[in-house]
Amino acid sequence: MNDLLRLSLVFASGLCITLLVIPSILQVAYQKQLFDVPDERKVHQKPIPSLGGIGIFIGVIISFTLWARDLNDFPEYKYVLTAYLVLFFMGLKDDLILMRAHKKLFIQLGVAGLLTFGGVRIFDLQGFLGIHELNTFWSYFISMFLIVGVTNAFNLIDGIDGLAGGLGGINCFTFGALLYAFGRFEYAMLAFAVGGSLLGFLRFNFREYPNKIFMGDTGSLLLGLTVSILAIFFMNFQGESSIGLDFVSPAVVVLAIMAIPIADTSRVFIIRVASGRSPFTPDRNHIHHQVLAMGASHKVASIMLYTINILLVITVMVFRDSSSLGLGLIILFVGTICTQLVVFGGHVQRERKVADRKSQLEQLEKDNQFFNRIA
Repeated sequence: MNDLLRLSLVFASGLCITLLVIPSILQVAYQKQLFDVPDERKVHQKPIPSLGGIGIFIGVIISFTLWARDLNDFPEYKYVLTAYLVLFFMGLKDDLILMRAHKKLFIQLGVAGLLTFGGVRIFDLQGFLGIHELNTFWSYFISMFLIVGVTNAFNLIDGIDGLAGGLGGINCFTFGALLYAFGRFEYAMLAFAVGGSLLGFLRFNFREYPNKIFMGDTGSLLLGLTVSILAIFFMNFQGESSIGLDFVSPAVVVLAIMAIPIADTSRVFIIRVASGRSPFTPDRNHIHHQVLAMGASHKVASIMLYTINILLVITVMVFRDSSSLGLGLIILFVGTICTQLVVFGGHVQRERKVADRKSQLEQLEKDNQFFNRIA
C-alpha cells in the first residue's frame, strides 16, 4: 500500500474513531455527573465534562495499531505505549479525583526516565549553543527535561476552547511531515494518528453546551508527551531527508515549532516564582487569558494563536539554512511582531465593543428621556 495512502488512512481512522467515541463519553459523563466545575480561575461558566482525552487516546491507539506497517522500524514503540498508558491513567485519575502537583511530577519524571532508557533521547545538539554530541548524563538530563517540560506546557496551556488541541495538531502535523520526509514512516504514522484524533476532538470542544467536552489532563498530558517525543525523533533523524530538506539548527527549529506553549509556560513560571508562589499555582496569567481580557472570544483567541504558530513554522522552513543565532533572532522578531499584532487586534476589538456598548447606553438614555416626556 502507498505510504501517503496509509498516512491518510491513519489520520482518517483517528478522526472517525474519536468522533464516534466522544458522544458515548458525553453520555456517561452526564449520567455519572463527571464534570469540570467552574471556579474563580476558570473561564467556562457551566459544568462541562472533561474526559475528551479518553476519546483521543482510543483514537490514537486503535488507528496507529490498525495501520502500522512494521513496528520493527519503530523499536521505541513499546516504551512509548507504556508511557502513554501510565500518563493516561494518571490523567484520568486527576480528571476524576485531583492529584497533588508533586505526585504528578514524580510520575512524569518516571515516564521520562523510562522513555530515555528506551532510546527516546537526544544524542547530539548539532551545534546549538556550540554543543554537538552529548555524553550519557547530558543526553538523559536534557531529554528528560524536554519531555517533562513540554508535557506540562501543553497541560498548562489547555485553558480555553481549542487551544491545546489546535496547537498540538499543528505541532504533530509539522513533525509528522518532517519525519515522513526523513523516511521515518512509522514515526510519522504516530504523529498523524494523534493529529486526526485531535481534529475529531475539536469538533466537540468548539461546540456549545451541553454537547461540549474538554480534553482534561488525560488528553493534554498525552498530547504534550507526544509532541516532546516527536521533537526528539526530529532532532535525531534530521539530515536524513531524501529531498534535501536539511536544517542547520534543528534545536532552534524544535523550539520555534513549540514556541507558544514553551514561552507561555516559562513566562508564567517566572511570574509565579518572582511573586513567591509555587510555579504550579493556578492563576490567570497565561497568554490566552490576556487575549480573552482584550475582548476576544475563545475561538478567536485560539485562531490568533494558531496563526502565530503557523507563521513561526513557515519562518523556520524558509530560513532553515540560517545559523542558530540568526534563526533564533528571526524567530524572536517574527514572534514579537505577531504577538504585538494580536495585542493590537484585541485592543481594537475591545475598543469596538466599548464603543458599541456606549452607543447602546446613549440610545437607551434617549429612549428613556422620550418616554419620560410623554409621561
